[in-house]
Amino acid sequence: MSNIGIVILATNAYFVLGIRFIKKFMHHYKGGSNITFYFFSDTKPKDYLPDTINIVYRHTIHTNWVEGTNSKFLNIISLEDELVDYLYYFDADTNVSRDFTEDWFLGDLVGGEHYGNKGWLANGAGFDRFEKSKAYVPLDSPLPYTYYYGAFFGGRKEKVIEFCKILREWQIEDKKIPYEPCVNDESYINAYFHYNPPMTVPCEKFAFNISDKGGMGETRNINLDINSLKLSILENKDHIYDIVNGKLQLVN
Repeated sequence: MSNIGIVILATNAYFVLGIRFIKKFMHHYKGGSNITFYFFSDTKPKDYLPDTINIVYRHTIHTNWVEGTNSKFLNIISLEDELVDYLYYFDADTNVSRDFTEDWFLGDLVGGEHYGNKGWLANGAGFDRFEKSKAYVPLDSPLPYTYYYGAFFGGRKEKVIEFCKILREWQIEDKKIPYEPCVNDESYINAYFHYNPPMTVPCEKFAFNISDKGGMGETRNINLDINSLKLSILENKDHIYDIVNGKLQLVN
């Protein structure tokens, strides 16, 4: 039996999406591993979740969306001493709509093929082309291009921590220029995976729904009002839900 850590970064409006993900994950999970959620947020999740869910809260504040998305590597590195075999990062706005086991994402170092990889991202579009950046991937690279999600990655804890430490160093070096890659943290992920291909989950086999914000509005706006949603979730802590047109919808 494996011990799997799931990392969720859910500050500001992403809090309600992160709670949705955890509830839907555990409702549909049919595997046999021990699951621990590591919840980085500005709001304590305990009162919003059933007591049976194993969750570790890490208080985190972000003043803007870019700061938030760029913090994921540092947050994951902070889990280096946690007693888990695997660590996986999922964006908070990931949704789950069908039963699954861990078989679809288990591996040493795993990335998810972006759904646009066979379309508008084909032939190397999307990679950072600024030569001085650590995220740089040349147009004439002899290696095959595969574009990966920034919304999902993971694997064996030691591999993931090593991966995140390298990417965190790249972020630090680029700040000295200063430079922010074209797709933030996702640019670093793709630069690393271009030269160090992970076990790839093809987009057609990706079991979850990426970037499902439920019509909440501009979730990157740190001032987006989610108080009514939080109250509804609090009143329905033992129920799973979707968010439809910005409102809570209980799922049978």
